[in-house]
Amino acid sequence: MPKDFSLPLMLRDLDYTVNGTYVHDFLFRVCPPRPGLAILEPGCGSGKFGLSYALKGAQVLMLDIDPEVIEYACRLRASLEALIGHPLNVDLFLGDLFNCLRGWGEAPFDLVMNEGVPQHWSDDEKRQGCIDLMAQVTRPGGLVVIIGNNGLNSHEQEVDGSFQFQYMGMPPQRKCFTPEELKTRMELAGLREVRVEPLAGALLDATLIAGWGVK
Repeated sequence: MPKDFSLPLMLRDLDYTVNGTYVHDFLFRVCPPRPGLAILEPGCGSGKFGLSYALKGAQVLMLDIDPEVIEYACRLRASLEALIGHPLNVDLFLGDLFNCLRGWGEAPFDLVMNEGVPQHWSDDEKRQGCIDLMAQVTRPGGLVVIIGNNGLNSHEQEVDGSFQFQYMGMPPQRKCFTPEELKTRMELAGLREVRVEPLAGALLDATLIAGWGVK
């Protein structure tokens, strides 16, 4: 999908990365940043979540299927490095979650997270497969976090039928998770102590929900 490389958007994402959002507040609550924390963010988008961890000393690996998105995240990283005066421990590469994570021989990550990726697909195999692979590459005792649009929110239900993805191999519409489905699928992936909560609002009103569980 075409990426907006305009200065206002870059400045906004720099602000989000440095100062945080309510989603950052949630992430830092369930997985506090620390030096040396190993993080994977498949489907990284702008990179504002992974980069915010890197600013606090984490080792971050980010991937996305869209070359323009990766270019944007690289520019955001470069802007942050110019501001702080030293390189961040961040690697970015172009790749499909299914192709990159399948067959990974080890589980090296303390935190594997993404926003919105499993909801890209409506069929059960792909939805579950995304979460299974995220759990597969998480070390024992590590955390998997999935953030997505709230399937109980009436506006998000309307968007489900109209949103148009343009990535090869993806259906044009998304299908948001309900909190119950997200919890069930994370448990099916072998995660323990799974919890799901709305972000910034009551359950029916919140735009986003988040699920997290221990490997």
